[in-house]
Amino acid sequence: MNQDLWCSSAYPMAGRWTKTLASPPNKAFRHGDPSDSDDDAGIKFQRKYSSQSFTLGIHMPTHTELSGQSVRRSVSAAALGNIIEWFDYGIYSFAAATIGMHFFDVQEPSVAAVSSFAVFALSFLMRPIGGVVIGILGDRRGRRDMLMLTVGLMTAATVVIGVLPTYAQVGFLAPLLLTLTRLIQGFSAGGEYGGANIFMAEIATPNRRGFFASILESGVLVGYLGGAGIVVGLMSAMSSDAWQDWGWRIPFIASLPLGILALLLRRHLEDTPVFEKMKAAEEIAHSPLRDTFRRAPMPLFVTFLVVAYANGAYYLVLTFLPSYVQTEIGLSANASLMLSIVIMLILLVTIPLFGRLGDRVGRRKLMTLSVVVHIVVAIPAVMMFSSGDITLVYVAAVLLGIAMAPLASQYSAALTVLFPRSIRYTGFTLSFNVSTAIFGGSAPFIVGSLLASTGNNFVIAYFLILVSLLALIGIKLLPDNTGMSADHDVSMGALSQSKVHVTEASEKSLN
Repeated sequence: MNQDLWCSSAYPMAGRWTKTLASPPNKAFRHGDPSDSDDDAGIKFQRKYSSQSFTLGIHMPTHTELSGQSVRRSVSAAALGNIIEWFDYGIYSFAAATIGMHFFDVQEPSVAAVSSFAVFALSFLMRPIGGVVIGILGDRRGRRDMLMLTVGLMTAATVVIGVLPTYAQVGFLAPLLLTLTRLIQGFSAGGEYGGANIFMAEIATPNRRGFFASILESGVLVGYLGGAGIVVGLMSAMSSDAWQDWGWRIPFIASLPLGILALLLRRHLEDTPVFEKMKAAEEIAHSPLRDTFRRAPMPLFVTFLVVAYANGAYYLVLTFLPSYVQTEIGLSANASLMLSIVIMLILLVTIPLFGRLGDRVGRRKLMTLSVVVHIVVAIPAVMMFSSGDITLVYVAAVLLGIAMAPLASQYSAALTVLFPRSIRYTGFTLSFNVSTAIFGGSAPFIVGSLLASTGNNFVIAYFLILVSLLALIGIKLLPDNTGMSADHDVSMGALSQSKVHVTEASEKSLN
């Protein structure tokens, strides 16, 4: 079994460092010829010196082959795809009632909104399919090409919604065409988020991977705020008749320049050093999906559990709660909208800060912090909601929102590297999207249905505690991989037995 693990740095030679090795049983630690197999020689280390830096690793290229500027440009190109994906979600969510009135044979805005959200939910069913198909192609043809494909499909489908004929023009074809575009968006989204995070993990140095992952996560908030902002801005600036007649089309068409920019940026990217090395060594998997189930059952399981919380809590707090406090607690529509904006702005600031912190103190600590806080405050928060006091409602919602930030900043950086590089795209996107479809997109529906059937407000807390406990199990199983490179082809079980840790007294940041 190839156990190529790599941990590299560009720290000054004066920095103190230690290495800790847990070798496979009965394997001797020795300096060996790189041509020797790992089964014969154990894990082979070499320490290379230069006048500026040292490297600790296992006979493979360092991440520092990419300059800091190249890494930042690559992360920016990857983040732009997330922005476009959630820009569309923001548009669709805030214009749902208008869209429903145009594409379904209904007269009531509330029924129209429900019809629109039903189509919206269908797109989540396509995510696992898109994740598998695009994941397989990503493991066989490259990460960059798939990022080009996903942003192209996503942009095209979003723009097409802005020019679709309405029910009044083509009858039943209108909802069919709308559903088709949403399914295409769900398919592309299934490969976009996972692909962008894998690309980031494979080009970033281990000591910066958490921060760069947090930038990608912040792109989600930027996109959603941007989409919501343009809808609210146009509705305020235009007359009601103009908005209903043609104004609703503008936000969808406005995504075209963003999509073109993302395509141009991604077109000029090179594929990750990890994939290029795989290709040169002819390590491309012939059957990534079969190999994923055979080689990585534990990474699939752990990812599923952690993402259940990451997306379950996310959709509950940002999608369900604003509607809940408006319909059940009696907050005005403006107060509910402002609550969403406040939570997202706070997360936009705190997630990158926790991203930097996680690279220093470890990912598992911050991920554990999020779930423990939610377990502790879930029931008190619902009691604060039920009080009807607007101040307490805001405090409770903001507290639940801030608690998501530590895990949101770290989980993709921690989970992507659990998978062997040859099946990473397939494995991560499969588990991520199945969990998202079950616990993420369906969270508002599940909690809303339970609330309606039982009348018990505490079902909100019970759902949050449930997904938190699932994540806690996943985090408990998760090995500490904060300082480990993505350039390896071993699965999680082997990683827990073959660890490389590097601690430094001083760091050189890639600013």
